[in-house]
Amino acid sequence: MKRSVCLTLAILLTLATSAIGSAAELSITATVEKVVLDNGVTLLLKENPAFDIIALSLLTGAGSVHDPEGLEGLTYLTQRNLLSGTHTRSGQDLVVALESLGIQLQATASYDYSAVLMQATPSAFRPGLDILMDMLENPAFPEAEFERERHTGLAEYESLYDEPINAVLFGFLEVFYGDHPYRYSPYGSGEGLLAATREDAANWHRYIYQPEKMVVAVVGNFATAEILPVLEDRFGRLKDSFPGTPVPRADQKFIYPDEDRQLVINLPTQAAFMVIGYPAPETFGEDAPAMAVINSVLGEGMSSRLFTEIRDKRGLAYTVLSQYSDRLGPSSLFTFLATHPDNVDEAREHVLLEIQRFAEEGLSPEKIAWVAGQKRGAFIRQNETNLSQSALLAVAELVGFGYQWVDEYLRFYEEVTPEDITAAAQKYFQNYTEVLITP
Repeated sequence: MKRSVCLTLAILLTLATSAIGSAAELSITATVEKVVLDNGVTLLLKENPAFDIIALSLLTGAGSVHDPEGLEGLTYLTQRNLLSGTHTRSGQDLVVALESLGIQLQATASYDYSAVLMQATPSAFRPGLDILMDMLENPAFPEAEFERERHTGLAEYESLYDEPINAVLFGFLEVFYGDHPYRYSPYGSGEGLLAATREDAANWHRYIYQPEKMVVAVVGNFATAEILPVLEDRFGRLKDSFPGTPVPRADQKFIYPDEDRQLVINLPTQAAFMVIGYPAPETFGEDAPAMAVINSVLGEGMSSRLFTEIRDKRGLAYTVLSQYSDRLGPSSLFTFLATHPDNVDEAREHVLLEIQRFAEEGLSPEKIAWVAGQKRGAFIRQNETNLSQSALLAVAELVGFGYQWVDEYLRFYEEVTPEDITAAAQKYFQNYTEVLITP
């Protein structure tokens, strides 16, 4: 089977459901032009005059999983401070300039990527690009703004644990991943957020935006012959100035749990919240298409097995779903369930039963084709905008598949066989990790 990836950024793209015709009806990449600059920056350009917007997605291969040990959350803080000011503009100046041009710009971080996303009208694109380059080349990280963003980040991080739903999910990550950095959310840790300094962020900015780590995809209403020299000039002048500190976290080998594990947390809640998760292939793994199909049938939407069997037929849950997590490293498929505390044992039994059905029964070709139709339609509909297409192209190029791979994506789910489903389930659904919050 060919390798596949759910081409999403958690910050941007979410697949919905719909059916549509064959993959041959769509080509996103046919008119893309690729240019690799001398400093390593990769440019992808696609003209799309149908919408009078130019979207730019700048992605780098530096995410929160690379945060230095003891400074978990540094990537998040660095990205938050990208709009805090430069040596030529204050933070307020940046905001006013962008708003006066009608430009939308955001900087964000996920586990495996960092990104800057910009949308502008054609007339505003070049002045907007100049502002963006100022942020990349001349960030000031003013002390007062850095401390304000640290305070905000800590408040957001701590507020996550106030909700039992978030607490049980983060508890699962901690138990499942152990010492691996995927145990943290992109917010990092409270200790890491407190320990990071503005000097750390200023140097880490240089790590994130090393030219050879960057892919810049531009999609919209422009003429390539006119805009390419501008992009070559702006991004071509970037240099690698990372001083080597703080030291990025080294790649860490992860061994999936070889036994069932359970953590029970007692909190004064009216309901019980339970996550049960299993190992799953990394997003680019050979078994990823089969696992994505399994997840769709198991717990995506109101027609899924978990929703039908546990909530509708038996009334054992207020809500129930499953999720296959996007990771370039070790991943998981987990189920989430909220129920009455008296129903926990019976609900757990049925969750485990539905998961094991895949190893014992697999799926029919008809069911696999149904899921493929869902994902095909969702993919096409989701990627109608210039911004979503630019992000999609950048992700595919950044991870090494090449931007052309985007058009191949539509065929991958159709190539999943019943044997693939059974083999993946038998391989990964051996030992589970459970975290339960209950009164």
